[in-house]
Amino acid sequence: LAKENNVAILEAPALARALHKHTEIGDEIPEALYAAVAEVLAYVFQLRAYGKNGGSRPGLPSKIEVPPELDPLNPAAQTKPDTDNGARP
Repeated sequence: LAKENNVAILEAPALARALHKHTEIGDEIPEALYAAVAEVLAYVFQLRAYGKNGGSRPGLPSKIEVPPELDPLNPAAQTKPDTDNGARP
């Protein structure tokens, strides 16, 4: 559906898993995920500017880093991290 409507797709499975596991809708983003979310938001703003002003299409972020202990599929996630704001058990 996204491709049919020319909507950019950014795949960040570890970030998606971490956000799904540690937040609810309306929660603050855990501090440990600020940098990863900021990288995605920066890409979105660059895409908007590209769509509005033209120029060179921004490249996808090369690597969106998620702390291993926040990714539920990572063995390091077995320990309970202090995720600060909005973390759910």
